[in-house]
Amino acid sequence: MDTKKDLWLRLKSYHFYDLVPAHLTDRVAELFGRTDASTRAFANKVAKKHGWSTHFARRAVDEYKKFVFLGVVTEVSVTPSKAIDVVWHEHLLFTRAYRDFCRDVLGRDFDHHPELLPTDEQTELFAAQYDATLARYHTEFHVVPPADIWGTPKFKTDGTSAKKADGALADGGGSSSGGGDVPLYSYFSTSGEASYMPEFGGGGGFGGAGGSDSWGSHDSTSGDSGSASGSSDSGSGCSSSCGGGCGGGD
Repeated sequence: MDTKKDLWLRLKSYHFYDLVPAHLTDRVAELFGRTDASTRAFANKVAKKHGWSTHFARRAVDEYKKFVFLGVVTEVSVTPSKAIDVVWHEHLLFTRAYRDFCRDVLGRDFDHHPELLPTDEQTELFAAQYDATLARYHTEFHVVPPADIWGTPKFKTDGTSAKKADGALADGGGSSSGGGDVPLYSYFSTSGEASYMPEFGGGGGFGGAGGSDSWGSHDSTSGDSGSASGSSDSGSGCSSSCGGGCGGGD
């Protein structure tokens, strides 16, 4: 039976290789280095398209993996932040690679379910899902979600949801896994692997052996603010209903 640890290790070892056509492999390595070049190339694309720094984009890609993990292991709907939704959209654009990612890494579909028409009722639902996602993040990873990436909801609000999100980030989510469900961090907390898992209480990225967030140029105007400037559909909310399997794509 697949465990949370198995899934997380597959996600950590996924470096977006399938986004790079075979004839461009050497070129991508030349431009972005031999270590995790494909992830760096993907993050660079996201950064340029949305006016982010490459440093922020790389961190957002790392946090996107955490969001996907939460969507697969949680038996309720999950909702991303604005920044993570941007990364998710960009990954979805590589349709064949995304299908392979779902099949080979997740072992299941992970579909995107944007709302068609925004309504107050739907926004309230997404806001509740968003708060629950932040809480589950803290439960599974035993750290507070980084506010610059997780602090801004994707959907429009009157400010109440943003304040609730800030509160959830500040108090660590305020949730436990319950029901005998073992949180992810506990699989690593007593093993020698813990020192190689910065996502459980440490800083930095986890993009591959020897990886660093210092690569590439930094956009001094965007910095690490986490604002998803340049992203589209700012009025819609997104969620993924996972648990017994995701169904019904866009």
